[in-house]
Amino acid sequence: MKVTIRDVASKAGVSAATVSRVLNKPELVDPETKQRVQAAIKALDFHPNAMARGLSVSRTDTIGLVIPGINDLFFTELYRGIEKACSENNMKILLFDSQHSRHRALEGFTFLRRHQVSGIIFTSKLVDQDYDALFDRIGIPVALALTEATGRTPLPAFKVDDVRAVFDVVAYLVARGHQRIGMITGESEDDRTGLLRLEGYRRAMLHFGIGYSESFVTSGNYRFDGGYAAMQELLKRQPINQLTAICTASDEMAIGAMRCLHDHGLSVPDDMSVIGFDDLQIARMVIPSLTTVMQPFEEIGEQVVRALLQRIEQPSELPRQGTYYMPHRIVERETVKCLNSSTSEEQLEKCF
Repeated sequence: MKVTIRDVASKAGVSAATVSRVLNKPELVDPETKQRVQAAIKALDFHPNAMARGLSVSRTDTIGLVIPGINDLFFTELYRGIEKACSENNMKILLFDSQHSRHRALEGFTFLRRHQVSGIIFTSKLVDQDYDALFDRIGIPVALALTEATGRTPLPAFKVDDVRAVFDVVAYLVARGHQRIGMITGESEDDRTGLLRLEGYRRAMLHFGIGYSESFVTSGNYRFDGGYAAMQELLKRQPINQLTAICTASDEMAIGAMRCLHDHGLSVPDDMSVIGFDDLQIARMVIPSLTTVMQPFEEIGEQVVRALLQRIEQPSELPRQGTYYMPHRIVERETVKCLNSSTSEEQLEKCF
């Protein structure tokens, strides 16, 4: 039979409320009483339920995490940082998979509130005005990773500057002689990240005097199959477009594009250069290894936990809010061909 808080109270000769105070606010209990209760807890091998404890103190030692999809490869690397920071602060994590559904994401917040989490980390998907009423209702601190808020609720958000990152990708390709540069961007709906990365591409193409053409662009779903299908579409347009390089909004799509090129008898990078976005572990494993934009996932995970804990532990303080851009960089590997006969360091610097 499960030992309850009342069993501990009976053995120690105190009320259940006193046992609760020993568990949650021991500094309010006199030493003798506290010692009796602790002895009863040990004798009965009592393990307090975290959620029940949270009901008495309006919080638990648990942070909720809403993710777009458990199978997304970036999640493992982001989670590493979140788990590290939570462990350092004696916090547990309760995970909710929204399965790339806005409706389920909204459900996730309600689910986590019912489980008395102290705060919620939300990742990747657009956080717009549709969430404002929900944030008001749940009354729980929220922080964002790999996305940002566009509604009226002020939230701390940690991500890379997507516009600048893809601008840098185009600059990198231009410095290596590429002018016919295509783009596989993200989803067209509910995807601020994809729109920002497309904007970075558009600005760079105009900045370098190449011009922006919609025929050079197609969209995917950030995953392998989406990249494969998008590359198939670009190959249909290739007789007119004559692209020499493709930048993509994720490593998975880049690898899908590479597979599509291989299946059509084309070589990377000799026939087409490809650049990814993320620097997942798999980027080093594929052949040829993928040149890509590095996102500091682990650091983003750590920073978002710290910001959330600050909001939880110091609710009266002015909270951190707004978007914090983390550093990105291009990781050179084997999937970009230099078309210039000679490219000096000085020429490369001019593009950045």
